[in-house]
Amino acid sequence: MDAPTPVSWGSGTVLSYGADPAEGGRPPLEGLAESVSDGRILFGERLDGVGMSVSLVRAGPDGLRTLDQRVFDLYVDRYFGSWDWSDRFSTFFFPIGPDRVVVVGSRQRLELLGLEGDRISSLSSYALPPSSDSILSGAGRGDLFWTCSSYYVTAWRVGPGNVLSADTTRSFVLPGVCRSLALSPDGTRLLVSTQRGFVNVDVTRSPPVVGRQYFARQAFFQVQAHGALVLAQELIPYGGMGRILVFRAADLNGTTDPVPVKTFAPRTTPIWESPVGFVVNDAGLLVEWFRVRGSTRAYEVESFALTGTSVSDVRSTLLLRESDEVGLHVTPLGMTAGGRHAVVQPWRRVLEVDASGAMRFLTGVGHGSLERLWVGASGDVTAVGPFAVHRLAIEPVDGPIVVGGGMALTPGTQRLRLLPRSGVDDTWELATVSVGEPGVSQEAGTARLSCLRPGLTGLLEERGSLRVEGGPAALASSRGQLVQVARLSSGSYRVRHFTLPRECDGTLLSPEREDIVRGGHPDSVTPSGWALTADADRGDLLQGETFYDLASGTSRLMFSWFPGDSSGTVARGELLGTTDQFTAMALARDRALVIENGHKVYLLGHEGERIAVLEHADLSQGSDPLDVSRILAFDGSVAWLALSSRPVGVIALAVDDMSVLARHETPSAVRSIAFAGGRLVMGMNNAVTVTTEVPSLQAR
Repeated sequence: MDAPTPVSWGSGTVLSYGADPAEGGRPPLEGLAESVSDGRILFGERLDGVGMSVSLVRAGPDGLRTLDQRVFDLYVDRYFGSWDWSDRFSTFFFPIGPDRVVVVGSRQRLELLGLEGDRISSLSSYALPPSSDSILSGAGRGDLFWTCSSYYVTAWRVGPGNVLSADTTRSFVLPGVCRSLALSPDGTRLLVSTQRGFVNVDVTRSPPVVGRQYFARQAFFQVQAHGALVLAQELIPYGGMGRILVFRAADLNGTTDPVPVKTFAPRTTPIWESPVGFVVNDAGLLVEWFRVRGSTRAYEVESFALTGTSVSDVRSTLLLRESDEVGLHVTPLGMTAGGRHAVVQPWRRVLEVDASGAMRFLTGVGHGSLERLWVGASGDVTAVGPFAVHRLAIEPVDGPIVVGGGMALTPGTQRLRLLPRSGVDDTWELATVSVGEPGVSQEAGTARLSCLRPGLTGLLEERGSLRVEGGPAALASSRGQLVQVARLSSGSYRVRHFTLPRECDGTLLSPEREDIVRGGHPDSVTPSGWALTADADRGDLLQGETFYDLASGTSRLMFSWFPGDSSGTVARGELLGTTDQFTAMALARDRALVIENGHKVYLLGHEGERIAVLEHADLSQGSDPLDVSRILAFDGSVAWLALSSRPVGVIALAVDDMSVLARHETPSAVRSIAFAGGRLVMGMNNAVTVTTEVPSLQAR
């Protein structure tokens, strides 16, 4: 049996649970959640460095409370079906009782966890072959459970001493590739959804008896039983969303495909909408929808009562997410529920549903992302995620400590955000949550920028918004100005400057200045990628374009350096590269830092109309090869870079000689850093690590 891996990061680390997925056209799921009993939920977060953190959380009238938290050396793997755009994990949990949970790590091991006394303990494990198939689902109760991969369903037994073993007498083969397993409430039937229909399996017999194959020409994402009803969610190839069908359980004993008593189907009028998932708890049925209303996209949950073999009309609706941005992929979503509670995806927001069907959000300390750090005027540190806001105490010796907050931002808070400049003044800075690109992107049409300010409790909250037209474009902020750069069909760029007002009242911003500038390529070739960065104090702008040649596998990186006022000279320069996108760019104190291909670092300066390379290095060529994912901070002399090579963390790079001044390991990829109280604070999607800052760095 493998014990949880001991870890040590910096002088202290705090882990969150229910971290949000990064928005921006990526598969949406970020981590695991499973209801293990009424009011208790198990969360799992991927840790890039050592595996997975597991949090046992209780949902109560006052919100969510962490009961126990452990770190295991299991990596969180996912299975994204390109045929149907279904997103799920091949590392997951499922309960076999109120105090026992099976952790499945495909090609790693099965781990049996005990939850007695609200504490997480490892009871036993069973090693899986590294070359085995992905396991997509599991279900069971007591000492018997099943997992499925490909066409095979494997039975497992929990023996004396909690020893796990395969039970070949209870294993069986399916007529189609397995997609999910669910045990009927009475424990006698296993409902199996496959890529060719679904089957009802009698598991009281040995070997189990596989029943008739229903809807053999249709794929299904999940099938579940509830009382006298069976609910099934279809899969549609190439990104379409299927229906959610409700059947009478008694009709599954016939020789023909049953007729649903209720259907939740996609439609295009009066609005475009599609069901993306469902879950059943003691209060009834919850169905999640993705809906497009003009330029607005929304995820909403509807509540229904289940009575006998009937489904009620909608009893209530709760908005999960509303945005003017495209954001996430639309994909079938698996969710979990127990008692009055449910956890909905892709943000793992916890809902409580009362007897009338009314729903409300539950949250608590540590729930959500900690990725964007903000330092207030008094030096206090706040961690912000897509929906979460947390206040941190970084001074305790065994710290840091999350002292308050949770998923407190409203569902309509946008990804593009403005915050007061951290601890400097009251002008706005663009502080979008990270999505991995080297710059901040605005989508087509009119964008809404949410303005976050401290509220009465000191936590950041949305205090209005501003709007700006002209996307798709790149955005940057400097000295209270918002700069928008959009590429035109002619190959030139339109550069707009907006003054950010103190109050955010929904105003559509008008540009104070607009310039048309030529692109870097003399033949107006369309760039494969481009990015924008600004000097937050001087107002200079650096625009970079990449022109990739597929035949040679090389690229030309072209730069335009604009001074902070319109009277200066635009400087231009060029580098050779090997990728079609920038890794990162930064600008400070009349110097620029550019990273290409994750490890090639260039320090640039400008002389008149010419951009010159002042220093450069290839971080992959040293005795300790490094790859970086972003520039976290740059003051012209020292650059803090986020590592993507393991062990992940950050390095401080002296750019004058490209020497590494410091390195700090973290549990996950670092999204932002802050300096407060003589300490370096590193924010991640699911953690914050605090360490003593290298004393010489601020003096450089």
